[in-house]
Amino acid sequence: MPEKVSLSRTIIRTAGLLAILTTIMSLFLVCFIYLSSGSEKELLHLAGGDYLLSCGLWLSLASLLFGLMSILTASGLTDRKNWSRLTSFLTAVILTLLVPIGTIFGLKLLFNFFSQEMKSWFNSDKHNYPGGTASQQKPGIKLELLIDEADSQPANRSNT
Repeated sequence: MPEKVSLSRTIIRTAGLLAILTTIMSLFLVCFIYLSSGSEKELLHLAGGDYLLSCGLWLSLASLLFGLMSILTASGLTDRKNWSRLTSFLTAVILTLLVPIGTIFGLKLLFNFFSQEMKSWFNSDKHNYPGGTASQQKPGIKLELLIDEADSQPANRSNT
């Protein structure tokens, strides 16, 4: 696996794991606020807990979906799945919105996404050359094949 693809996979997987951790922490916080407010809903309203209760579940769901998408994207990058290109781009865009650390990681992912190394990682699987994929092929293998064919043709003519 090329270095930029490996780095992108690590960033995406880490972002996914952190998103799942965020889900767990926000659900714990929502439950704690709801249970600690007791019967006095006025205290809950003054502390801003009612806003957190209404938006906290949506935040947890969004974090969980982002985390699952990121982990699936990281595994898709390893297997050169075409859908992982789209989801890695979406992950990079979402990460750029998460200031400050997410922006740095998101920009790095975007730079890696448009690099030649990433493009060749996905395109090398589609071209099967006689010497292997384009990245595994020796520079002069086509010339060697032509020389071998030229050597075998005069031998066939002399036998007839």
